[in-house]
Amino acid sequence: MFNKTSPEFFETGPWTFEKTEHAVLGLCKILDRYAHKLTLDDLKNDPRCARIPDLGLERVQEVIDDMETKLWRGVNILDNEVIYHTGPHHDDIMLGLMPFINRQLRSPRNKVHFAIMTSGYHSVTDKFLREALEDTLRYLHEGRIQMVCYPDFFEQGYRFKQVKDVHHYLDNVARKNPDEMRRGFCHRILRDAVGLWQLKSVEETVKRLNEEIGNLKEGKPNSHEIQKLKGEVREFEEELVWAYAGTDLNHIHHLRLGLYDAKVPEPVEGPTANESIHVKPALRQAQGPTFERDIQTIFNQLRELKPTTITVAIDYEGLGPNTHYKVMQTIAEAIRRWNEEADLSQLKVFGYRNVWSTFHPAEANVYVPVSLNAMAVFEKAFKDSYLTQVKAEFPNPDFDGPFSELAEQIWVKQYKDVQLILGKNYFYENTHPLIRAAHGLLFLKQMTVKEFLDLAERMAQKVG
Repeated sequence: MFNKTSPEFFETGPWTFEKTEHAVLGLCKILDRYAHKLTLDDLKNDPRCARIPDLGLERVQEVIDDMETKLWRGVNILDNEVIYHTGPHHDDIMLGLMPFINRQLRSPRNKVHFAIMTSGYHSVTDKFLREALEDTLRYLHEGRIQMVCYPDFFEQGYRFKQVKDVHHYLDNVARKNPDEMRRGFCHRILRDAVGLWQLKSVEETVKRLNEEIGNLKEGKPNSHEIQKLKGEVREFEEELVWAYAGTDLNHIHHLRLGLYDAKVPEPVEGPTANESIHVKPALRQAQGPTFERDIQTIFNQLRELKPTTITVAIDYEGLGPNTHYKVMQTIAEAIRRWNEEADLSQLKVFGYRNVWSTFHPAEANVYVPVSLNAMAVFEKAFKDSYLTQVKAEFPNPDFDGPFSELAEQIWVKQYKDVQLILGKNYFYENTHPLIRAAHGLLFLKQMTVKEFLDLAERMAQKVG
């Protein structure tokens, strides 16, 4: 789970400052000693630190100064920006970035968008959906889903007021009323079911839901409609978590890229490409037959929104779920194409990781302070919103519990590593309240467009 420095890292290529940071932090861990207490003999007696060019205590100070700079980058708040957060699956953005994002959402000058690349239907169990359909039927029979009484509901009314479902749910999070929270969720299930099967009456709806409940009980293979309904459950969850901070539903984009099913690609937002996109044949083969369509979907959105900041999950293939790597390469190709027609010299790209892999402190160049307050908001929002993930269908093999708790453990561990370099008192005596309040650190890698595209290219070559 936590990345470690392999011996090959120090043996390959020329010595870099990143290697110096790896070596110094590694020595601090071995000796359980703060960086400012290291001696020259400590450095000379460590086989990795001994290789640092012009070895001296000045090199340790340079590491201290560099990590302090990274921390202060994380204190800076993005303002007056168009921010395009991308996630391979629903909950990836939250798990990797929420403390970073919440400060952006407080500024009305920011336009913050969330683009979730896949439907994530694999993460919804048959049992979860069956119980949701059963509860929807129960509320219908009790007369507690009044919207079906409106004369135009089954013609077009079901397509409107999705935002009302979100607010109904969150109002009852505030009121601590789980029954009404469930009713709000079932409102959305009903809307989605009517749209999927083009149901025309309450009687037809009851019949269809009973039929699908029976199929789920019998363990029959999921139809394409059931897969889509599962994906729409995940989409509602994503809308809930960002609505905590008042995000407009129009700023949450469910792209449903075709990474999971090449034979029956899921519908996507916006127009798709008619023209061919020129990508490397090896990369296209690795991504699958929908890769060109997926690039164009993202490219269209970049053209439309014109973000000034983009976030991307940058796991290597095999380091996290393989979808993470595929999505990163798809985004890279879309940015490359956009770069051919627009000046992206000022565009900022932030790479992030979450519960599947982590940055080494030397690999990241932005450390975002995470307070206990931020952790409390994060944990409650996760458990209230991601109903399907409180007990994940695909848990991390190294952790048995909600992903929110694992993410917090990672932030706390990263904070402890940086404390070894900067000292504990650096945090609790700091003049800045965000640093004083920190009890965790979120690591990011900020890049220019060229740096990001070069990284994607190196990762593709490693796979090849």
